[in-house]
Amino acid sequence: MKLKAVLLNCTLKRSPAVSNTQALMDIVIGHLQSLDVECETLRVVDYNIPFGVESDLGEGDEWPQILEKILAADILIVGMSIWFGVRCSVAQMVIERLDGTYDSTNDVGQYPMYNKVGGVVVTGNEDGAHACAETTLFNLSHLGFTIPPNADTYWVGDAGPGPSFIDAGGETHPYTLKTAGWMAHNVVHLARILKESPIPPEGNTVPKPAAAATSDMRGREKRMASPVSESA
Repeated sequence: MKLKAVLLNCTLKRSPAVSNTQALMDIVIGHLQSLDVECETLRVVDYNIPFGVESDLGEGDEWPQILEKILAADILIVGMSIWFGVRCSVAQMVIERLDGTYDSTNDVGQYPMYNKVGGVVVTGNEDGAHACAETTLFNLSHLGFTIPPNADTYWVGDAGPGPSFIDAGGETHPYTLKTAGWMAHNVVHLARILKESPIPPEGNTVPKPAAAATSDMRGREKRMASPVSESA
């Protein structure tokens, strides 16, 4: 069973600058490819993506190109750096743009990220890895992604300024290597299960009146729309 994975590198650095986040993501990609997963990495800052909470903000917006790839994939891995103890602004923007998917459904009426699996990669100095992972995985779950156990891998440096993942030899860190392998295997295991047996559209579909109502909710988190009964 062939699976597809999209990996979004949310580094603040444009290509071809060296990315520490990409270095850890490459370890994850190695595991995914060994499990026969087709992988595509996108560096988000290389695209023109305005801030917003819609799937398409019009002329010049390149987010729809990325979203199309996510919709065609079975697995989404979001890689990010830590700044001031929290996820970087690019990762925050990605989650905000994914909010636009609440405006649509899949073929059976569920949010379009149902039956896709999410994972997270984090790098940075000092602390913040747990905060980045927990917030992002929670966001992904609310968007419809399924999150397996041990769905994150991270590396952080010592307190204070110091070398980042590559210069510090993070690729040899036993804990980081262990969690990278666990995360990769677990997202693949779960993606295979969902591919063969998708979550049934029972009690989790979006009523058409509610779906229509979200189209006018610009700037608001659409999952918070007032519920509308199926009989409305």
